[in-house]
This record gives sequence, C-alpha cells and structure tokens, in this order.
Amino acid sequence: MIICKNRINSISFIDGMPLDKIKVGIQVTSKEYEKLGFEAFEEGIAIEPSPLLGINCERNACGYSYPDKTKPKESAVIGTRYWELLDWGGHPHSGYCDIIRDIYPKIEIKPANIEFIFVKNQAQEEFIIADISNDDKKKYLKQTINMFLEIFGFCEIFNEDLSLVTSRNHLKRCNWEILPPGVKAKALEKRKGDKAKNKKSFNQYRLDVLDTYKPEQTVIGLGGFSGYYAYLFSNTCFLESGTYGNATYIIPKKDWESLSKLSKGELSKTDKVIDKVIHNEDWEMNIATIIKKWENI
Repeated sequence: MIICKNRINSISFIDGMPLDKIKVGIQVTSKEYEKLGFEAFEEGIAIEPSPLLGINCERNACGYSYPDKTKPKESAVIGTRYWELLDWGGHPHSGYCDIIRDIYPKIEIKPANIEFIFVKNQAQEEFIIADISNDDKKKYLKQTINMFLEIFGFCEIFNEDLSLVTSRNHLKRCNWEILPPGVKAKALEKRKGDKAKNKKSFNQYRLDVLDTYKPEQTVIGLGGFSGYYAYLFSNTCFLESGTYGNATYIIPKKDWESLSKLSKGELSKTDKVIDKVIHNEDWEMNIATIIKKWENI
C-alpha cells in the first residue's frame, strides 16, 4: 500500500489489518535518506527525525498541547511584556508586567520519540522503517505516517517481510525511472529550484484531477514522487510530472512500459505520442477533452 498525499486525517484504511504484522516506512530508490541528513545509506542506523522537518516531526520530538474545552477557562499568564513611560515630571520609568488572560486549561501530550531505522530485506533492497512498538502502533500510526508524508511526500505500508501490503488504490511502483531526464534537463535542474516550490499546490491539484478519472492503475518510477507518474486507463497512459513546468504526455497503454523508459527528448522523436499537454491554466480543460476522446469517461 502506497500513500501519496500531503497528510492523512484518519487511519480507517487499516481497519481489519493485523497491526502487529505491518510496518510503516518507505523503500529507498532515490537517495531519500539525504532528506534525513545522511550522505549514504548504512544498515542499522536509527534516527529521530529533526523537529525542523515539519509539524508532525516537531510533535514527535517535543510533544504538543491543545486546549481542553470541556473545562472552564482559567486565569493564566500568557506572556510578559516590557514597558516604559515618562511621569508628569518627565522622569522615565520602565519594567516588566505579566499579560494575563482567561484561557482553557491545556492537555499536554508527551513526545512519541519514534525513530526511523535503515534496514535491508533479503534481496538487499534498502528501506527506512519507523520503529513503533506493537503496543503503541495504533496510538502513533497516524502521526508516523504524516511524518513520512511531510518529509518524503509518500509513505508505504509493508508486511513483515517488507513486501507491500496489497491495496485497493491500484498504486504501485515499477523498477525503472519514468521519463528519465536527458542531458539538457539535468543541466537545468538546479535552476528550477525555488520557482518550482511556489507551484506545490498546483502540483498536487494535477495529480488529484487525474485521480478523479479513476485510472486502472497508477505507477511511480524509481525517480520517486518528484518524478513522473504513469496513470493507466483502458486505452491510454498519461505520464504526469510531480513538478510544475514539465508537461503531460499521453501515450498508448499497450506500449507504456517501453515508452516510459525513454527520455522526453527520445519520446518526442517517436510517432507514439498521442498528445502533449502543457502545464498552464488550460491544463484541466485539455486533459478532460483528451480523456473524453480516448476513454469515453
């Protein structure tokens, strides 16, 4: 099972699963460990994610609190302020005073201190797995999944042997990078940097739009979730990038595996591209037109 979204609000999707038999984490395919501050993967390393990586990582490391609105408000000091003034004679005075407000009492939640462990399976594939005891798994599962989502952009649910739990969402990985970057694209990667960050909401929007058409399967390549996705329908395959500024390529479903292994430049030189949709304000309308023409959805 692969989870790909900004965050989850519940763990109802695991209802019926034996919690003591599942593991939460990701398979390392694109140096994801670098986001945790490591230059190389070393089996056996355990690390508690930095609280600077996101709100869920901060709660994991430092704990948090929230108001208990079932109880009456109480008078409490919420801060201390410095003051200064001149009296009638022009003499300066200064000092500190407390700021007092009526607030709800707080419920304090202790930090979970969940660690991520670098492990390998029998095939020597690399994984980053959350170290959660079975007793705490239901209590901390939502927060742990959200930690992976805010750090890596995805999270995976594994069986004990680190095989993916079968999912109903038809999302899976392939063992190649979809539309790998060509020489020119690699040279431009660093230039795109900060500009691409401002397009994050539109990135997620495009992926959500394609999901609404209920593809038979969605595939993510070795480039990870910042690369291209393959959305497989009855007749076509939509190759959509997780990064703004690229384009959506529509190719025949029957040839999608071989074509998706080509770079964009190589793909464009073939006669197999059904259509290409640029990322702009007309993107959704153009996608709808192509879907209607080729899939009758």
